[in-house]
Amino acid sequence: MNILLQYNKTYARGDIMKKRVIIEVIGAILIFIVGYFVGDTTAINRVNKTVDSKVSSETSDTSTSKSTKPKEEQKQKIYKLGEEGTAGNWGIKVLDAQELTTIQGGDSSDNRTTQQKFIMVKLQLNNKSQAAAQYSNEEFILGDTKTKVQYKSSMEAGETANQKETIYNKNSEFVGINEDVNPNTPKQTYVVFEVPKDFNMANGILIRGDNDGKVVGYNIK
Repeated sequence: MNILLQYNKTYARGDIMKKRVIIEVIGAILIFIVGYFVGDTTAINRVNKTVDSKVSSETSDTSTSKSTKPKEEQKQKIYKLGEEGTAGNWGIKVLDAQELTTIQGGDSSDNRTTQQKFIMVKLQLNNKSQAAAQYSNEEFILGDTKTKVQYKSSMEAGETANQKETIYNKNSEFVGINEDVNPNTPKQTYVVFEVPKDFNMANGILIRGDNDGKVVGYNIK
């Protein structure tokens, strides 16, 4: 009987100890979980602060870049009529500009006409590189400084004007689109734009870009 009683007491103490151990283990787990999430939240907060700081910095850089862009654009050189300006590897000079409704070809069947208006710009090109090079019609844009509208050149009208000189008139001073220009051998060419009737040449700027993203402007009047 005493043995059974002692066993029961021992068992009871053991059960109490087990319960105590279980409670302590559960408590430790709860402390770990709470600590984990608190730590995780702190970490998240640190990450968020870093991201916010980076975004703020990038926004500031972008704003600075945008604010300085107009200043850079204002520094772009605009050359006078007859003044040579460097654009990439080319020395370019606007010699003349005319308003026309018909671009005369070597034969009347080659003529180009419009119900609006052509601006035919006569250029002198000087290749300043060390090898023969060609100019592209697409490199030139005609801008209106008043309306801010930009006009692409007409390849067909330009070819008609140039072929009259190079093929029919056999003018060696002229060169057409996609024809080689040797270094330091100035050549003349036409670039033609189709514009509205109310386009004012006094507001016209011939714009030429290069591969570096730099833009040069030339007055056409």
